[in-house]
Amino acid sequence: MSVVVLGSINLDLVAQIDKIPVPGETRLARSMVTLPGGKGANQALAAQRMGAHTIMLGMIGEDAFAMQALKFLRQDGVDLSHIGVSKTSPTGLAFIVVEEGGQNAITVVPGANAEVGSDALADLQQVLGPSDVLVLQCEIPLEVVERAVITAKKVGARIVWDPAPASKNLPKSLFKADIVAPNQGEAEILLGVPVTDVRTAKIAARQLRSRGAQVGIVKLGAEGVVWATSRGLFYQPGEEVQAIDAVGAGDTFAGALAARLDAGEALGDAIRVANRAAALSTTKTGAQSSFPWLKDVPGL
Repeated sequence: MSVVVLGSINLDLVAQIDKIPVPGETRLARSMVTLPGGKGANQALAAQRMGAHTIMLGMIGEDAFAMQALKFLRQDGVDLSHIGVSKTSPTGLAFIVVEEGGQNAITVVPGANAEVGSDALADLQQVLGPSDVLVLQCEIPLEVVERAVITAKKVGARIVWDPAPASKNLPKSLFKADIVAPNQGEAEILLGVPVTDVRTAKIAARQLRSRGAQVGIVKLGAEGVVWATSRGLFYQPGEEVQAIDAVGAGDTFAGALAARLDAGEALGDAIRVANRAAALSTTKTGAQSSFPWLKDVPGL
């Protein structure tokens, strides 16, 4: 049993600032740090720290950024043997501005992530088995994500899809993933309906199921998480923490959810653990550097 993550690998350049600039505005940051990131790599690390044997599939550049981008994955024991190296594109970069209170704005330069393709899909066919959980996002070519869903369906693996970054025109086939888990803003984009509270999140979660998902999840940040299954609608309130940086919280949720499902936990229990892990990640700065280990999550 493994969690297999096919997705992006980036290096994050994170600036701390009092307020995120509006268009045309220049503001001075208080500090800047360089941290490993990318939604795929983030979710792989989160899954590994939450107890799963995790395999990462993706691409990096042949540059100085690559070693930094893989730092925590390598330290924590994620299987990196199926990561390709581009000869033409740099390692992906993300420019992140974080304001007081933890809200953030992110600009991503895909780099080598845009070259993830047939080699990665061939590796996926090699490593993915029926007892595994496949985790996908949208920071690599969407046609590759679509083909990965087909591969997982053929072998009988469970699929967790985090539809970020979201757009109105994502392929319909991706909604047939077993679990579709956008956050509040992403759900609004995907479905074209306002998601402002628990009630509207429940409506959105049900609509995700109507599009093909077995489980529709809507993450509400500090307000918790809503999910819909064939058995009905459910809500888990947010955890009370002192949030200072929300970067990577959604990735923590996805990785932790996949890890706990891979460990055989029931869906509701896995979601509650993922909710706690995501909340804990907001109490530290950065993405990967903030991800908790399984032993750190209360109530386990």
